[in-house]
Amino acid sequence: MSTDSPRIDLSAPGGPPALLSSSTSVLMSRAGTLFAEIFESAMEPFGLKSKDFIVLTAIDAMGPQSQQQLARAHGIDRTTMVSVVDGLERLGLVRRSRDPGDRRKYAIVLTGEGESLLRHELGPAMLGALDDFLTPLTPDEREQFNRMLWCLVYGRDRAPAGNRGN
Repeated sequence: MSTDSPRIDLSAPGGPPALLSSSTSVLMSRAGTLFAEIFESAMEPFGLKSKDFIVLTAIDAMGPQSQQQLARAHGIDRTTMVSVVDGLERLGLVRRSRDPGDRRKYAIVLTGEGESLLRHELGPAMLGALDDFLTPLTPDEREQFNRMLWCLVYGRDRAPAGNRGN
């Protein structure tokens, strides 16, 4: 049986047909869109987008990286990454510095202002957005949801062969 077949009717009167309201792929897409809207709203007061937050967080967590490394690791198009880094640099949140391992390359470094903004403003704003998104779930359901998402994203190598590709 396909995991995309409707099992329960979650549709409300006048809402989408049952197939659309209970389809795993549609629900995942709609959940992603909903969180993106909530998250973008949370970043808006700072003049930033979600990609800006991702880049700042990645540099903070993993240290200076090239634009190419950031783009590859986070699924951001290389040309989009250039404009993201340019914007963050204009705001004084990152700077480009020569990569000590390869003087032909630049590493993107978080500035003190960028680090402070991330820790004291953006991090709490992101957590608030996540809390808004997860409001319908109990604390136990949130933990279970997070474990399942982790498994879907990072547990591919652990999945039994019969469950792959379904």
